[in-house]
Amino acid sequence: MKILEAERLSGKLVSTKKVVVAVDLTKHSEATAHYAAQIAKWFNASLYIAYVFSLPPSSEFGIEDAYNVIDQERQEVRARLDQLTEQVHRDVSVCESVYLEGEPEEQISALASDLGADLIITASHHPTFLARLFNLDKAPKIMHLAPCPVLVYHQENT
Repeated sequence: MKILEAERLSGKLVSTKKVVVAVDLTKHSEATAHYAAQIAKWFNASLYIAYVFSLPPSSEFGIEDAYNVIDQERQEVRARLDQLTEQVHRDVSVCESVYLEGEPEEQISALASDLGADLIITASHHPTFLARLFNLDKAPKIMHLAPCPVLVYHQENT
């Protein structure tokens, strides 16, 4: 187990054994997950790749169509999450996918608490002016609810 010397608290060594990476399955998620895998590998930690499915408001669909559309979307998202987990598993030996439903910031924080996670990694995709204005970026919300340190990954624009 690798431990940074700077991480001493009250004479105890702080270790990182469980890392949760929150992904939204956009094109940036792959880079975020691989970055988290490298950190987990460095600490010989377990990695949990978490995606939170936000249910659309019920008024968005007719009752008959809602179940079919939402169920199809769930299946597609789970397949993409499983593909990403398979890719990342090549970099880190213990890697699991976690599919959740609800509000992303609440669900990620609850998962980290339930797992006893030592670190949460999430991405911030250079939010637009409107996203900042309406407080749509999830990273700051996760930081305020998290039971452990949060690392926010900014991918360089390519």
